[in-house]
Amino acid sequence: MLLRALPVDEYGSYGVAWAFLNVAAMCTRGLWALTLVQRWASGSGDRVLGAIVGLSLGTTLIGIALGAAVMPALGLSTVETGLTCFALLILVPRDLAIALGQAESRLRRVFVIEACYFFGSLAGFIVFAKFGWLVDAETALAVNTGAIVLSSLAGVIRYPIVLRPTFTMSDYREATHFGKWTGMLAIGDIYFQQGDLLVLSTIQNPAQLAPYIAAKTFLRLFALASQAMNFLLYPMAARLAAEGDLPKLASKLKFALAGVWAVGIPSAIVLWFYADPVIPWMLGQKYKDAIPFVIALLPAALLEPLFSTGANILVGLGRPRFAIPWIAVVICLNAAANLWLVSRLSLEAAPWILTASYAVLGIVLQMRLSKALRGKK
Repeated sequence: MLLRALPVDEYGSYGVAWAFLNVAAMCTRGLWALTLVQRWASGSGDRVLGAIVGLSLGTTLIGIALGAAVMPALGLSTVETGLTCFALLILVPRDLAIALGQAESRLRRVFVIEACYFFGSLAGFIVFAKFGWLVDAETALAVNTGAIVLSSLAGVIRYPIVLRPTFTMSDYREATHFGKWTGMLAIGDIYFQQGDLLVLSTIQNPAQLAPYIAAKTFLRLFALASQAMNFLLYPMAARLAAEGDLPKLASKLKFALAGVWAVGIPSAIVLWFYADPVIPWMLGQKYKDAIPFVIALLPAALLEPLFSTGANILVGLGRPRFAIPWIAVVICLNAAANLWLVSRLSLEAAPWILTASYAVLGIVLQMRLSKALRGKK
């Protein structure tokens, strides 16, 4: 809906702002989410919950300070910057409440909190579009921020404890002991989804980036199957590793990848040949410039499951050192390549840089995972 309603340049500004929000939120959420779920499920969550609330709040405030300094330099207005920073702050109780609901296996509560955001933003966009008010990035960000407020209120009503931080240093060390690894994994995942847009926004204005952002948004549909698969494989890896049944995990991984590609490869082939009528029909004629980016990003969409499954299972097996250094190196190389090649060639180099990054990480991490599943160090 936003792609159709907003002018191209305004959608570019919205995309850059939302990319910053997601990257900053993932940087803080990745530090504590898995630790909170594990501790709460084991009955020792009360001991670290206050520290996790404080950690989430503190790292979010750092992200807000960074955003206030960086986002205007990326071409965002004062209002766009302010709304993004406010939304980032309001996300804190929402994310904590969702993690607690997951830890308690209260999926109905998690659904209600998530639904408040999804249906709140959807209803807001429909109403604003109907009355002709959805015309710029500031309005779109305001609607999304309002939906986040609604979702966070639902989370606080269910779990008022998410508003009670503590500041005991020993609890902080316990909360981040394993979280530093899952945090780096989360940062790696969100960087390739949206973080590279922030790098590109230092050399391209939001209007120039809009077709590429639209293409990545459209192809995020491919990532849904991969994300669902990782949601299942991560805890499965930890459980089967504890049971010593690594051959079963290897079999499950092969089956999961085959299933994703059984859907993804035919879809990619169809889209390759019919991108011209499909993209303008779905996104609007103003996004015809996104067609080359959609086609160029198809290999990256197919390679992404190799990276994400390899990284998630290695961390689930308790071997984050097999994955994290490689992810960090490739992120640095990706950022450098985007800055150097895109500035010298054009934005059309960006999809191929992303594809190369996924290819390197996919091959390397699957090789490391294969060794781990065979019991080798």
